[in-house]
Amino acid sequence: MATFGHFTNMKFTILVFLFLSACDLDTKKTGMHKNSQSIEESKSNGVFIQTLKVNKSSINMGDNKKDTIKQIWIENGWTYESKNFFSSIIQKDSFQQVLILFGGLSNSWNDTILLEYNDGYFGWNRVFFSTYKSNKDTVFIIKKIDNKETNLDTLIMTR
Repeated sequence: MATFGHFTNMKFTILVFLFLSACDLDTKKTGMHKNSQSIEESKSNGVFIQTLKVNKSSINMGDNKKDTIKQIWIENGWTYESKNFFSSIIQKDSFQQVLILFGGLSNSWNDTILLEYNDGYFGWNRVFFSTYKSNKDTVFIIKKIDNKETNLDTLIMTR
């Protein structure tokens, strides 16, 4: 009789695991604006618009360090929307965003390096995103310590 009870518990555990893994709820939070982490993901998500060109392939990060620009692209803004209780779909939004995937040195947050774009500052966490304004836009790489700003480098983005 103990074997039958063990079998029933195992079936229940497997059913709960299958239910939870099908829900998509933990990794695809709905209603929050998202951005793709690469051109490949952007294409897979169906939100890719086009790649951009930059005037250089590496940027000065200060302290004799450089980082590379791996990819730069425009995509539609998007969110996950709940299709039903078990799955979600990608819903395109009305705005477009530009994203830059930087190389290895920029893998972690740096609170002194900022990207200045269209009179706003954006944090440094490998992927930069904002609305693309024209056929030629400029991004400034800024080091900011104690309210003192130093322009480390400049990127010019074109279609």
